[in-house]
Amino acid sequence: MLCLSGCASIKTGATATATEAALCEAWGQSLPTRSARDTQQTLDEIGKAYADFAAACPAFEQLIP
Repeated sequence: MLCLSGCASIKTGATATATEAALCEAWGQSLPTRSARDTQQTLDEIGKAYADFAAACPAFEQLIP
């Protein structure tokens, strides 16, 4: 994931550069949402996407659907 390397150094929103914040915001807004029709594999993949995002952009966890 392109954003993973761009957001890896973000600890808080206050210390994020404008570029890092923009990358995390764009990534967070593109995260998949869950559906009642998801398979277990899809749910696992969505969970991993959320975990990756939370690890790389902890100051932006509020963007996780």
